Amino acid sequence: MPGRVLSFHRRLPAALRLVVLAAVLVLVAVLVLRVTSRPAGQASAPADPVPLTGPAAAAGNAGAAGPGGRDDRRTLVLYDDGRRAGLPHAAAEDVAQAEAYAMFTANLVSRATAWDLLPAADYRRGKAMDYASLVYIGSVYDGELPAEFSADVLGSPVPVLWIGANIWQLFDRVPGAAGRLGWTQTGYRADSPSEVDYKGTALRRDPAAGTGVLGINVTDARKATVLAEAKAGQHSTPWAVRAGTLTYLAEVPYAYTGAGDRYLAAADILLGTLAPDTAERHRALVRIEDVGPRTDPAQIRAITSYLASKKVPFSLAVYPYYTDPLGKANNGQPTFARLVDSPDLVDALREATERGATLLMHGYSHQYREQPNPYDGVSAADFEFFRAALDQDDNVRLSGPVPEDSPQWFSDRIATGLGEFARVGLPRPAFFEFPHYAGSAADYQAVTPIFGARYDRGSYYAGFCPGGKCGSSTVSYQEVYGQFFPYPVRDVYGAVVVPENIGNVAPSSFNQHSARSGAEMVADAATARVVRDNVASFFYHPFLGTDGLAALVDGISGLGYQFASPGDVLRG
Repeated sequence: MPGRVLSFHRRLPAALRLVVLAAVLVLVAVLVLRVTSRPAGQASAPADPVPLTGPAAAAGNAGAAGPGGRDDRRTLVLYDDGRRAGLPHAAAEDVAQAEAYAMFTANLVSRATAWDLLPAADYRRGKAMDYASLVYIGSVYDGELPAEFSADVLGSPVPVLWIGANIWQLFDRVPGAAGRLGWTQTGYRADSPSEVDYKGTALRRDPAAGTGVLGINVTDARKATVLAEAKAGQHSTPWAVRAGTLTYLAEVPYAYTGAGDRYLAAADILLGTLAPDTAERHRALVRIEDVGPRTDPAQIRAITSYLASKKVPFSLAVYPYYTDPLGKANNGQPTFARLVDSPDLVDALREATERGATLLMHGYSHQYREQPNPYDGVSAADFEFFRAALDQDDNVRLSGPVPEDSPQWFSDRIATGLGEFARVGLPRPAFFEFPHYAGSAADYQAVTPIFGARYDRGSYYAGFCPGGKCGSSTVSYQEVYGQFFPYPVRDVYGAVVVPENIGNVAPSSFNQHSARSGAEMVADAATARVVRDNVASFFYHPFLGTDGLAALVDGISGLGYQFASPGDVLRG
């Protein structure tokens, strides 16, 4: 189960809020699962670790293009690093956020081209001409922008996407800029828009986003094309406008995001700016979640039978070692099981792969040690690689990597887990999914050369890309910045990422999360079609039966989506 719950600090991106945890459902479900472990709840000895030689061709360096992108074209991504012309340096939290936003943008850029990151204050005249395109994220008010940058924005033929603040510096420095562009900025709006209209579709915008939306006044419609409108009641102003080689977004759209959010418009506008020839295409993915040694094989067979009958490719997210060290889900009896202890389940998984299912590794035990993390230590409910606890309001708080975290510890755990698949004769999983989408920067870097590709939402940390150079071993875990993707990317860890973006069915609310229905997921898949080449991707728990799954498959298919496998998506 990937849904990570955490508290969001001021303006922390909320991409994870739509990843609704199903931990409560898991705790109920384990009471009715078929027991297939050895007597007295004891598991077989661990499997021998396997050599961690992964698909090196799939693993790349940060900055390389992702699936469908072009490595022969590069985009320069500029961002604020806290320097401000003639003003005090920005607050530390604003600097951390600016770097996170730069990483988010670079991740999205990889869908179209390769990229380089650079603090905007270090820009020098003519540098734009070294690139196929340029993106600037203005997230620090009055961040330092060299005059040469403003001149090059309007003086070079390179397509430029300017996101957010400091556009006033362009109008102040370049004589006649407003006349040349056919629009001008009018200062930040006093209200907080709740909707962005794009391609005739109303996209949500959380009024609590707090980033501010700049007012835009189009003075010459022959020069400026309005791409999207920001609305608050009857008050509407352009949210995105294009004039010549410059495209402008009136805010940084990464705070308080979720499925159906205006973030989708930004992702599509970015793709259209950098790769305007991108063809219209809409694909969908199904992932069956939290399959472990105590999952009922009948549930897997029923799902396999249904999806195969509909010719729908699907994935199975499997953790190979089940543990309930405190007996919380087994009447006080500590219970353990490995895949080798569950031969009927292994047969069901093998049958599924023979009918086209893709296996992915969903952690090793999907829990941590013999303690709550944050619930009860039971596999599929708890975090594995990150520490978590419930606060006084019953919200889940993350506090950083587990104490023993290191590249070696992580790799050893993965090697043993892969050994569990190997000794029962199952195919080696081609993808990795972090339990609750939470791992340290070291874990993310370690997993990339083993699998080459992940199937999840990413966690990103300030300090990982200092000065635009990604790969630092010193990061801050005070805030977790989560991002989901509307299309496959290669992220700042160098990993190809298969997207998951419309969440899962959750019949009940708990912790920070609301209940979520299949109908809501289908509605979000409909909204996501504003992205010209998107993937609507969801996960589903096998104990929910096939009726809800059928409704999701039929609903999404009815929107014109074509279901694909993760491998299909990564082929571009």
